[in-house]
Amino acid sequence: MSAAREQVLARIRSALGRGEPDPERTTELRDRIARHPRHIEPAFDETPRQRFRQKLEAAEASFVELDTLDAVAAEVERYLEAQSEEKSIATSGDKLLRAIEWPASIDAQPWSAGNDRKVSVTAAYCGIAETGSLLLVSGEQNPTRLNYLPDYHIVVIEAEQLVLRMEDAWDSLRASTRQMPRSVNFISGPSKTADVEQTVEYGAHGPRCLHVILVG
Repeated sequence: MSAAREQVLARIRSALGRGEPDPERTTELRDRIARHPRHIEPAFDETPRQRFRQKLEAAEASFVELDTLDAVAAEVERYLEAQSEEKSIATSGDKLLRAIEWPASIDAQPWSAGNDRKVSVTAAYCGIAETGSLLLVSGEQNPTRLNYLPDYHIVVIEAEQLVLRMEDAWDSLRASTRQMPRSVNFISGPSKTADVEQTVEYGAHGPRCLHVILVG
């Protein structure tokens, strides 16, 4: 736990009139979280890959499947040309994306302060077949702003990262880290709203286009 987070929790405990957390109580709570019950799980006939694609496209995201990671750069270039966008992207520092060799025709720059490009390329922690959602976690190499500020958000995910249900995604995340990320985001399509006269508008509070590339 970071020092800043511990200071915040210490102030909360002080305001509530509580002392340091009791080790036995802490163990009890951790066990309770580990034994959380699974709720009703709707059945579906499609394969996880089919379901994932159907749900994403129903939410107005675009989707493509590639055999290998080597084909990702060409697909990103094709997508940018189809959108009539400049071939200028900001990328997260995820290990999966670092393995991609970007051609000279694409100006790919790691995200940094002030790098406010219209297109971002990030990786997802996993994809949830049941809902067609992407789970993205924040971290030193994965700034959350890349998920929400650019107009176009391209997400690369490997087929082995697909899970059936939301509960499976949480189980995987809990098992893979000792401490939860500062931010966990679920994205199920481009940003949209119908608040004004029930007319759907895209890009209201995030990217107006989401393009998912499934590899493998």
